[in-house]
Amino acid sequence: MPRCPVRVGEPCTLCFPGATGPQDCGLVYLVQDDPEMAAEPAGRRSAHRAAATAAQGRAAPG
Repeated sequence: MPRCPVRVGEPCTLCFPGATGPQDCGLVYLVQDDPEMAAEPAGRRSAHRAAATAAQGRAAPG
């Protein structure tokens, strides 16, 4: 299942009527089309990636 670019780390739940995934979701379009709004999920994606990388480092046998 595709991941939602607005709700970072969550799967696409087709929350926008008529959407078949993030590629045709009106909410994703609106967020990504507005530079101010797009900065918020971009920051969350970076934080999510950093947390995942840190968790992998802690899980590695040492």
